[in-house]
Parts: sequence; structure tokens; C-alpha cells
Amino acid sequence: MHDTTGASTFAKGLHVLECFQDGSADLTMADISRLTGYDRATARRLCLTLEAEGYLIRTNRSFRLAPKIVALAGGYLASHHIGKFIQPVLNQLAETLAGDVALAVRDDTRAVYIARSAVSTARLSFGFSVGSTLPLLPTAMGRMLLAQCDPDRRDTLLARLAPQKLTPETDMDMTSIRARIDQASQDGFSFAKNEFETGTAGLAVGCGWINGCEAALGMTEAAAHFDKADVFDTALEALTKAAIGLKRQM
Repeated sequence: MHDTTGASTFAKGLHVLECFQDGSADLTMADISRLTGYDRATARRLCLTLEAEGYLIRTNRSFRLAPKIVALAGGYLASHHIGKFIQPVLNQLAETLAGDVALAVRDDTRAVYIARSAVSTARLSFGFSVGSTLPLLPTAMGRMLLAQCDPDRRDTLLARLAPQKLTPETDMDMTSIRARIDQASQDGFSFAKNEFETGTAGLAVGCGWINGCEAALGMTEAAAHFDKADVFDTALEALTKAAIGLKRQM
């Protein structure tokens, strides 16, 4: 028997909003029906309700997210003092490293950026922003977030995750991935190269917890950048010092 309570309907509405999280600007009711698995009538009813409440905007036959969504995200950021205390630390770190840095938390089986900073002369940028997501297994940020989980929770999460071949060098061996995560837990940092995107590398350190969620601070660079003498050690030292400062703020 299907749950027909109000909570179930509310959850369906949230699933409609989640259809837009990959960056899709405009979706038709048919698109939303396909993505959610709901029938056309249900999708239509949910979309019209979300439009009436100000969470979606309709343009011809398509829907897009309304600015009200940003206000909700702003509440999360403000409650954790992202702009007041954390953003200045990231801005200074980006200047020190002359690159692109970000703070992410674990959202179930993915990493979510909650703060980011980059200098105009950064050698590499994915164009990510606050709210962008990363997979956990092939990225330094994701592995560091998993490394901070308690062992039982980590095992539960890893049992739900499967590696995806994103580049020729993506590690597809779960035994190897688990070993890398365990090593990151011991070392306090994680490094991944050419696994998420060819020619790029990520370095991340643990940053404690935000609202009960694991947090990590990391940078993204051209893979060859870390081949230069002392660059890796300098970057790791800067990230570690910044992470210590952020822990005090959080």
C-alpha cells in the first residue's frame, strides 16, 4: 500500500525540485515526469503547487527554479557563518595558493560545495560554485570526507557506492579505493590525480564537522602543477593551517 500522507506528498515535491540540481535551466512537465518516475498528472499537480508557492517559475511549457530557492540556501550559509567567518579564510587561502579552493560537506553519497574562492589568475577552474556537487570515490575532496567518517559509517557508505569510469586513470578497484581512504584517515589529507578529469588533480584535508556533517577543505589544480619541487608540501601546509583556523570558527 502506498503512503498517502501529507509527508509523502511533500517528499514528492522535493523530488521535483531535485530534478534541477544538475544545472538544468528549463524542464517541461514531461521531463519532470520522466526524471521522477511520477505520472503526468502527478507531475503537473506538483509543478503547479510549487509554482503557486514561489519555488518554480513557468515560461511557456517549461519550468525553472525561482530565486526563492536561493533564499533557502542562504539561510543555511548564514546559520553557519559562511560569509562572515569562513569566506575570508578561503579568500586568503586562494591568494596564497594562487588557485581555486573550496570547502565541502558530505551530503549522503556526494560532496557539496558550501564555500569557494578563486583568484582571477587561477591556472585551472571547473566553473564550480556554491551548491556544486562532486562524487566521493574519484575525488580528493570526496575521499577525505569519507576518511572522516567513523569506520562503521564509512563501510555502510562504501557498500552503497560503485566507482564510475570517468577517465582512463579512474581507480575502479574498491579494495584499492578503500585503502586510499584509510590512508587519508591516517595522514589527514587525500590526493587524487587524473581520476575525476584528465589533466587535473585535487588535494584535500579534513576540516571537522559542520552541522553534524563531515567537512573538507581542498584545492584543484592542473595535475602537472604538483610535479614541481616543493609545490605539494607548500600547498598541503597552507591547506592544513587554513583548516585549523576554520575548525576554530566552526
